[in-house]
Amino acid sequence: MKTISAALVIFFITLGSAAFACAQSSPQKQPTPSAELREQDYFAGNWRLTGETKPSPFGPGGQKFDSTERLEWMPGGFFLIARSYEGDKWVGMTIITYDVDAKVLTHTTYQASGRVEVMRGTTQGDTVTFYQDGKVKGKPVKERMIIKKVSPVLYTFKFEIAPEGGDWSLVYEGKGDKMS
Repeated sequence: MKTISAALVIFFITLGSAAFACAQSSPQKQPTPSAELREQDYFAGNWRLTGETKPSPFGPGGQKFDSTERLEWMPGGFFLIARSYEGDKWVGMTIITYDVDAKVLTHTTYQASGRVEVMRGTTQGDTVTFYQDGKVKGKPVKERMIIKKVSPVLYTFKFEIAPEGGDWSLVYEGKGDKMS
């Protein structure tokens, strides 16, 4: 009886080891970027951004801006990297991805000045809206950036701020023209 029991133990150990080895060698399914993130492929490429600040409780307005951005996918397709330039000077980098758990896009900008901005957003049709809490002159505010895809080579954007419990004020607006 002991010989049969020992043989059964050895059989089950061998069987378990073989099953474990097969499980380890079977190909694992690679994760793929979400549909929400793949929609951001629209922005890949080189863009010229032009616009102007607007009079609001947060500033006098009237300042024109002109910059360029180069957006490309990091290998794997999970992160869209944007480099921002004013003339030939590299002034910022933004990483756009999708937080599967929170079900939101994230838009994290690192500016050459050392400032970091983290916004969360959603897509509704041809419009992407990013939000964040911020401070202006030490007071809490809500901020939002709204980007509307107009055509394959043009989008518009606007940035608005609202004091806590107050109405939204347009701070700047502009457009992005695809260069390539």
